[in-house]
Amino acid sequence: MSEPILTEDQRDALQEIANIGMGQAGARLAALLGRFVHLSVPRIRMVDTDTLPTAVRDMLDFTEPVTALRQSFRCDIAGEAISLFDSRSAEHMKAVFGSDDMLGEQGEEEMSDAEALSDVANLIAGACLTGLFEQLGQLPTFTPPRVIGVQLDLEEVLHPSKLPWDRALLLEVNLQTEDGVFGSHLLTLMTAKAVQSLVTALEGFLANL
Repeated sequence: MSEPILTEDQRDALQEIANIGMGQAGARLAALLGRFVHLSVPRIRMVDTDTLPTAVRDMLDFTEPVTALRQSFRCDIAGEAISLFDSRSAEHMKAVFGSDDMLGEQGEEEMSDAEALSDVANLIAGACLTGLFEQLGQLPTFTPPRVIGVQLDLEEVLHPSKLPWDRALLLEVNLQTEDGVFGSHLLTLMTAKAVQSLVTALEGFLANL
């Protein structure tokens, strides 16, 4: 079976609806941080396990080690969402969630980078992908974020041995505060089988325009 390829119209439609999903994620993040959040134009490309680290490195606006969390999503279209954060983001979110009115059950215990970012990763992926798939008539469910690692090189996060597929569609979005205290990249990966379902959903979306 030949590999599913998005047509130009399908790619434009995916980028447009991903933008709407990003807007929802950006609004929720801005409310949490009390800061304006800049959103990138979603970037879409087919990648394989060997070229994924290079492709993602070209998209990132930070080069230092990252804290990475991963969660699966599923509807008629399934895939993986990987959230990447730089060190300043982790420290800032520890300060946000460590404030007196947000400590909750944490009490006075020191919060780890992963704990500080888990809820944020869930917020960004959930809002962005739910906003995207709702426009395709889908309602995704998500697994809780799982920590891949803290302060890892990108090549460690995206090592082929950690990816149970050979080739996938990569959708990348970037959220940054204007003062630079927070930055995150959301990588959405869908295998060839999922892309077949995505193509069908996009065709339905385009037919109803």
